[in-house]
Amino acid sequence: METSHRTALQKAGLFDGIKNEEYNALIDCLSPQIKQFSKNETIFFTGDSVQHLGVILYGTAYAYLEHVDGNQTIMATLTPGRVFGEILVSTRTQQSPVTVQTASDITAAFIEYKKIYSARTAACSAYRMFLKNMLSAIGDKYFYLFDRINILREKSLRSRITVYLYSLSDNGKKTAVTIPFTKTMLADYLLVNRSALSKELSKMERDGLVEINGRNIELKFIKRKSDITY
Repeated sequence: METSHRTALQKAGLFDGIKNEEYNALIDCLSPQIKQFSKNETIFFTGDSVQHLGVILYGTAYAYLEHVDGNQTIMATLTPGRVFGEILVSTRTQQSPVTVQTASDITAAFIEYKKIYSARTAACSAYRMFLKNMLSAIGDKYFYLFDRINILREKSLRSRITVYLYSLSDNGKKTAVTIPFTKTMLADYLLVNRSALSKELSKMERDGLVEINGRNIELKFIKRKSDITY
């Protein structure tokens, strides 16, 4: 594996707390495969058997549900360092419920599930920390889906937008966020009409709740939560 790819992979949360020499030994045991994809290329389709967990090294991809009517619902944004497929590889069928498609040219590392639990890998000194990090990634995915449920259970459009923006702010720790989607994708993510989304965002800006500059949004409502109108 090229040095640049090895360095990029080390930044992923899977390898947090692992020292350089231990990391290099672990990578030799795991033998990740590096693959490159062009923009709008599919990494795997709904129903495909997934036997590798993946890590985005460069670029962005989206995971989305496909509906029988041809519509799509975005489930997750995959940016550098993000892990995907880590839950699927340990299921009985290993069949993916989502399609993963690139939003740009990307480079990703793929680790075969069988190698994670091989005797050779288990002998690596950093193995226990790697497993701990993998379980943490699975736990993070659970809370991500929980946040999504919290957003979609809101009845009004303004509530959905506000709860979503608040989740991007790390629960109020930041007052400026960047939307990782186009407006069309954001509408799909929130399960709302794109035109209605645009109108509501404009109303929220007029009401002084947000300040919008493209995908960058200043969250005025965090400083004055009592003024939020749902």
